[in-house]
Amino acid sequence: KETVSAYRRHDISDETWALLEPHLPGREGVWGGIAKDNRLFINAVFWILRTGAPWRDLPPGYGGWSNTHRRFIRWRDKGVWEKLLEMLIDEPDYEWLMIDASHCKVHPHAAGAKGGNQAMGRTKGLNTQIHLAVDAHGMPVRIVITEGSRADCTQAGRLIEGINADHLIADKGYDTDAILEQATAQGMNAVIPPKKNRVTPRSYDEDLYKLRHLVENAFLSLKRWRGIATRYAKNSKSFLIAVQIRCLALWL
Repeated sequence: KETVSAYRRHDISDETWALLEPHLPGREGVWGGIAKDNRLFINAVFWILRTGAPWRDLPPGYGGWSNTHRRFIRWRDKGVWEKLLEMLIDEPDYEWLMIDASHCKVHPHAAGAKGGNQAMGRTKGLNTQIHLAVDAHGMPVRIVITEGSRADCTQAGRLIEGINADHLIADKGYDTDAILEQATAQGMNAVIPPKKNRVTPRSYDEDLYKLRHLVENAFLSLKRWRGIATRYAKNSKSFLIAVQIRCLALWL
């Protein structure tokens, strides 16, 4: 029986590869060169993000770290990862939509990008914030990243724009007139507890609000990959893509 190296125990399965292969660059029948190692490359990227290891520590069995990193950047800039995620988000359940935000600590190696730090704020150290929207099953459907000091409510418009759900569920940090008006305009019933300082009290469905734990569970799933729980990427676009890749893996 063929033995598999321990570091490859989480490589994607044949079933998962069958889902991804038809949508990747370099496949047969598409203009350009044919890539023979797309599966190996994806396993390499997943390994880096799952472990949080530096690119230079990529096991040689996955190929050279430098070429792998360059290819990751090339796919990032061409929107390949983003298109893969859009393809995999198949028929999300929008009976309700839940939004929230969570901080990620920034590793010291991620600071010092050319032109200054990107999407980092000081809140007990450097932080980046992930803003997330999930469907009724707690599956991620949209991601935004900002510096950690940015208020959660400022990104709600981007998270819900163009999504037609029956209910929008969020904590009281999202209780603003602008968010309530946008939800109403999109045909959503806002299930958001009112802030104590709201002049005109309003009601909300307390039983439906209990489902908000699904978005918190989604953050727990995202951060099981160490490269998401802690930010190591200097470039904010690279970290956004890292989060999208983790979401992609959840949809597989």
